[in-house]
Amino acid sequence: MANFQGRDAFFDNARAALIFLVVFGHLIHPYTSEQPFLTAIYLLIYSFHMPAFLFISGYFAKNVGREGYIEKVGKKLLGPYLIFYAFFSVYYFLTGKNSSVDLDVFSPVFALWFLLTLFSFNVILLVVRQFKPKYVLPIAILVAILSGFSTNIDGYLSWSRTLVFFPVFYIGYLLNNNFIYTIRQKKYMPLSLIVMVSFLIFYYFHPIDSSWLLASSPYVEMAGFDIVLSPLKRLLFYGIIFTAMMAFLNLTPEKHYWFTYIGSRTMYVYLLHGIFIGLIRGQNIYPFIDAHPALGFIYNFLLSCFIVWIWSTDIVAKWTSPFVQLKSPASFTSYKK
Repeated sequence: MANFQGRDAFFDNARAALIFLVVFGHLIHPYTSEQPFLTAIYLLIYSFHMPAFLFISGYFAKNVGREGYIEKVGKKLLGPYLIFYAFFSVYYFLTGKNSSVDLDVFSPVFALWFLLTLFSFNVILLVVRQFKPKYVLPIAILVAILSGFSTNIDGYLSWSRTLVFFPVFYIGYLLNNNFIYTIRQKKYMPLSLIVMVSFLIFYYFHPIDSSWLLASSPYVEMAGFDIVLSPLKRLLFYGIIFTAMMAFLNLTPEKHYWFTYIGSRTMYVYLLHGIFIGLIRGQNIYPFIDAHPALGFIYNFLLSCFIVWIWSTDIVAKWTSPFVQLKSPASFTSYKK
């Protein structure tokens, strides 16, 4: 267990839950084509899990502008990006997930887009923080909406996600402790639960194109493209994000639990879980994919628990620290409660 002195269990619990959903979402994706129940769960997860990570990152980006801040962020994000880009480019080819070795470092492999986007957010924030939010936020949303019309803004350099998700990160940056105090009020939990269940039911009966939630493609590549409706759909996308994300945060427990320490190890799980995904997708290992949806759900839920646990253990964190944190194993401290 981690030593939580100086850490907020609420945010660690949120990160722990979110990283589990990242793994679970990647595992059930192949099951969604034939199983409406898992499709609904997948869409619900993608309605808020990565935006919530970015929102929390924005909330903790208050030190932007301090001397050495960008250098520190660059080392923390771009260093692991380059290391794991090289690793996964070769690994995914060897496992059969990819048909060739990726050589363009500006085209993120698998989930590495998050590191590139988060670094870009901090650079953008360094520039726009000197301007009033009442101007920055509307412009950021307008840019995100208009960017969908360009076929050149897609997954390359993770530009599409960077532009679309920046308002989420920026709002997190703007919020203070008063808002966080409000969202943590557990008297709203019944409403938050209703919101989550309502989204799940809606997605079950009316599944949408997940590309709208991934925010990585131009409008013309997504189902339901319309030159007038597409901008409105992206605007609705923000409504979905913040509604589901606020409900999730309100449902997040505040006390220390046996799993809370995972919130301090999310980078390890995020980068390393791709090892399992590469093997599973490369070799088409999908047990129960044609069976009852409950079996596919249980199998992937348990596998997700194992993956999150194994990659968040002390021994893994210690010996992978040179690649994930760019620190020697000797400097690793086992945070025991």
